Amino acid sequence: MEIIQKEKYNIPLETQKFILQICWAQHDGQWFLKSKKKYGIKEANQLNQQVVSSMGKIEARHILSALGIKKGTVKTIPEIVKLMNTLMEVIIPKVMKFKFIVNSEKECTGIVEKCFIWKEVEKSEEAHEYECACNFRHQGWLQAVGVNGKIVPLKRISEGDEICEFKFILE
Repeated sequence: MEIIQKEKYNIPLETQKFILQICWAQHDGQWFLKSKKKYGIKEANQLNQQVVSSMGKIEARHILSALGIKKGTVKTIPEIVKLMNTLMEVIIPKVMKFKFIVNSEKECTGIVEKCFIWKEVEKSEEAHEYECACNFRHQGWLQAVGVNGKIVPLKRISEGDEICEFKFILE
């Protein structure tokens, strides 16, 4: 006799979201570690940067679509920061502490005070070989939004600084 069972445990939506965010981050970390093991650190860093940039574009396109915003219609830093805050809320678990400071219509500063990715990388024996790819994700976001801009890293936790700090500059 077959019985179709539909009973399940209920997990609050916020907890589900956190689990998905952490799993995605851990998937990213495992992908990097396996790539490093198979191809070497230099190649793994390059692949990671390419993949993270590509994922940034995909993430931003999904957010733009959900918001009904067309590529090329967002033109100022305040609008971009609002989108980046939304992306961070959806994609990144709350264990990351960050903020964006609008400096002008064409420039903002991003600050990461606590990076859960670096905390995990730091546990490895080769942490000094890891090249952070977060600004590649940000560049992917800018490309998906349809703006020309660059990201200029100023400080890196992975290089011994207290925080990560970078500028977004629209051209």
